[in-house]
Amino acid sequence: MMHKKSLAALVATLFAVPFAAHADVTIYGFLSSSIESTKATGTSVANGDYKSRTRVVDDNSRIGFKGNEDLGNGTKAIWQVESSLRYFEQGGTNDIGQGATFATRNSFVGLDNGTFGKVLLGQNDSAYKAMTNIGLNLFGDTTAENNGSSQVYSRAEARLKNSIHYFSPNWSGFQVGGSYGVDESRTSSNSNGSTNASHLSLAANYTNGGLQLAAGWDRTNDTGFQQGVFKNSAYKGFAWSGANVTYTKLAASYKFATGTFVGAGYEFGRFDQAIAGASSLKQDDWTLSLGQDIGAATVKLEYSSLGRLKGATAGTEDNYKAHQWALGVDYNLSKTTKLFSYYTKITNKQSQSANFANTPVYNTTDTTANTGVLNAGNDPQAFGVGLKVAF
Repeated sequence: MMHKKSLAALVATLFAVPFAAHADVTIYGFLSSSIESTKATGTSVANGDYKSRTRVVDDNSRIGFKGNEDLGNGTKAIWQVESSLRYFEQGGTNDIGQGATFATRNSFVGLDNGTFGKVLLGQNDSAYKAMTNIGLNLFGDTTAENNGSSQVYSRAEARLKNSIHYFSPNWSGFQVGGSYGVDESRTSSNSNGSTNASHLSLAANYTNGGLQLAAGWDRTNDTGFQQGVFKNSAYKGFAWSGANVTYTKLAASYKFATGTFVGAGYEFGRFDQAIAGASSLKQDDWTLSLGQDIGAATVKLEYSSLGRLKGATAGTEDNYKAHQWALGVDYNLSKTTKLFSYYTKITNKQSQSANFANTPVYNTTDTTANTGVLNAGNDPQAFGVGLKVAF
């Protein structure tokens, strides 16, 4: 009996030291999955539809570790490592062979000072993405989400690798931020010149009670687009000296005491072409969001639109339009667990192929290059119910 007690005490001592030393480390994340009926039809490509099927999908699940060390004088060293748990429902690999790996999401080291703000170094959401959402993305992390480069709204959103970020303190509800991503694979050739595709992102927001306002500006340097060349609906960028991709965004939202949420956002994109002497292409997008809390439930409705591609070949500008609407209900079972349901449909014009945000569908699969294609003109739609558990 004495031996057993001594052994137990030794084991407890060994484990107590590391836990005490790292008491400031936080483990967080969530697992979320839906079962849904999905299809994408309407393309003019022969046998190019995505036939109706039932599928189980992961809703952007993740796990993260973060911590800090007090350095004194109001300054802390901060760090975070966040990894995707996407595709956990099918063993960690999606339909085109892509798998989740370690530190795929926001992962950084930095300094945080209450007076001067926060500086991060590593991989992180751009200031544009982090500060202009202001609650408009009501269906975030699900199939029905509308935000992202291959979607209908907020197409400048990016998570920047090899980047540095600054976020100011909150000055009576007002905050500013900036991000800079370096280009570590600069190119040089006779056709497109020497390129430095660095990324600059600036944003600001203001909060006063239920009111939120935001503005952002984002530019990718030395990157041109070619009309008619697509990659999951986002125009495929090419390294091209002197060409830039620039976005500007304005957004506003208000949450009433009655639990009613209303919001709107507008984004304008300008795309220099990767063709000598070609004029720039221009395209805007916008969204309207409406939500209503009813006890433990929230009813949500969102409509988003992607406009004409101005500067495209004469007579084809309207062919690049798309719009999406989504309707859903959330029901909170507890502070960390909720049931949710949604219906969403994207309508693409004949040259557009906007896709679902987190669980895209593909007509053609290239497992060698780990890429997939949704044929232009296809209209994806999905109805799903799911469960989300946060930790």
